[in-house]
Amino acid sequence: MKQIRYSRAIVTIEIILGVTFLICGCAIYLFYRSKSLYIYHWCQPLCISEFIDTCRHSAQRYPVSDFTRFCLPDGLYCTSYILIIDAIWNKDSRLVKFLIIYFVPTIVIGSEFMQYFGVIRGTFDMIDLVCYAIPPLVYYIIYKKKP
Repeated sequence: MKQIRYSRAIVTIEIILGVTFLICGCAIYLFYRSKSLYIYHWCQPLCISEFIDTCRHSAQRYPVSDFTRFCLPDGLYCTSYILIIDAIWNKDSRLVKFLIIYFVPTIVIGSEFMQYFGVIRGTFDMIDLVCYAIPPLVYYIIYKKKP
């Protein structure tokens, strides 16, 4: 019984942290990045455009570094994905769960390298690569210690 409560607590914490990291990444994009990004297209149907514009205006009083503006959201999104998938994926073997968790980080790390070699459009950024690589690495270290 104690193990079940502990597991539920871990799942709850992972989901809360995952959603929090996702919201923080989105907030950075919405408040500090260009309005040409796709995420802004969601604001109109959700009827939050005016609210976002007000927040953008207020956020200008609190400037953030280029790292926070451009790189941190990538790490937050990657961490959010890993935490939420780890919390909800209990259907298959540990190997399948491991592969599902590492699918997105592998894609984004691969896309960063493809930018470096000019295979896809975009600008290679070593800091982006690090932000994508740290969450799966930390997860792997923690995951190895799980029973």
